Amino acid sequence: MTNISKKLEQIEKLKKELLEEKEKIENTLGKELISQFDLNYESLTKNEIKEFVDNLKDSYDLMNEDQSLNSSSSVESPKVG
Repeated sequence: MTNISKKLEQIEKLKKELLEEKEKIENTLGKELISQFDLNYESLTKNEIKEFVDNLKDSYDLMNEDQSLNSSSSVESPKVG
């Protein structure tokens, strides 16, 4: 029975470590975005933040769409003649 308790404690410890690592990554990403876009985050409202992220996502999606179109069109067709 104590073996099961030890395993459960290990699982809980791992869950906590994963959550802390996730928060660390999210904070680092946020700080990098703020820095790279030179945002004045002190005056941003929640709606402005959401709008900024939506615009960033749209740009990212368009960039990925363009890349996928370019990679599919880069396949050379056989030359005739």
